[in-house]
Amino acid sequence: MESNAHGRGHDLAAGEPVRVGGRVGDGSFSPSPVADIRRFRVKHALRAVEDALILLDSERAAGVQLRVLERIRDDLAVVLRLAEADCQ
Repeated sequence: MESNAHGRGHDLAAGEPVRVGGRVGDGSFSPSPVADIRRFRVKHALRAVEDALILLDSERAAGVQLRVLERIRDDLAVVLRLAEADCQ
């Protein structure tokens, strides 16, 4: 496997792109690259909201309301679980 010039993953020696993701054992892959990108974005949005909650946790005493962010976090977690379940 070699790094390719276009920066989009790796190519096999024969020049065929390598699929990243999916499970090797039973040959199932993600439904599409679009689904992979959507899952990636949801996962990173969830991580960003969790980071914001951690940073704002000390501000609760100052009256900062975090309920909305907590609700968004919970909703993103559900969306991510459903998206990952669709890929299996």
